[in-house]
Amino acid sequence: MIRLFSFVVLLPAMVACGTLNAAYPLQPGEHRAGVTFGGPFTTSLGPPIPVPNLIIEGRSGMEPIGDLPWDVNYGLNATAIAFGQMGIHGGASFHLTEGSGWTPSLSVTERLHLYNNYFDTTKPSETRKFWGLNEFDITASWKFGENYLYIGGSDVIDLADPELLISPFVGVHLQPQDKRVAFQLEARVLGANFSPEVWDVSWLSLGGEPGYGLVAITASASWALGKEGE
Repeated sequence: MIRLFSFVVLLPAMVACGTLNAAYPLQPGEHRAGVTFGGPFTTSLGPPIPVPNLIIEGRSGMEPIGDLPWDVNYGLNATAIAFGQMGIHGGASFHLTEGSGWTPSLSVTERLHLYNNYFDTTKPSETRKFWGLNEFDITASWKFGENYLYIGGSDVIDLADPELLISPFVGVHLQPQDKRVAFQLEARVLGANFSPEVWDVSWLSLGGEPGYGLVAITASASWALGKEGE
């Protein structure tokens, strides 16, 4: 059996990669439900094949803190369930500045990912445990009508074994005029500052193999669930 050493080493960055971007927090009382699919590419079988990571999630707009707009986000990693794990996340995004022209808007997101494998009865009881990951994102975005382009960086830290893992990303958010449905396409390099000494599984990375980080692409769709008063 292939040991997924490189998968485990970069797990903190990988499990945090498939969430809806929150460059612009929702309005108070506004809610969106969405799904994100995709992840890093493995080349173990030849051509690059994306890991089928599926995240089901939601966002809710909150009343501003003073003049600071913000929303909360929450979700479930559906793919992890197939491997005997339960993974959920929750956090908040804050819109710090409003851009103008070529000056971008800035936002930050703080998110906690919690996982456990207690549902996997095929493993010995001593190997079952909880673990957590903290994700902090900084995003710059440029709005074009209801659409926007965004870039940023993410730092994901394993709470049990803290290590700096920086993941730069770029994406586009497309939303028709009716605002009921929106789409997102994003590319990022997970753990771009990290190169494992042991590479048991081949991944698409920067600089060849072993290279640095994992190249990942995700696609998302979300739907508006109404606003307060509607």
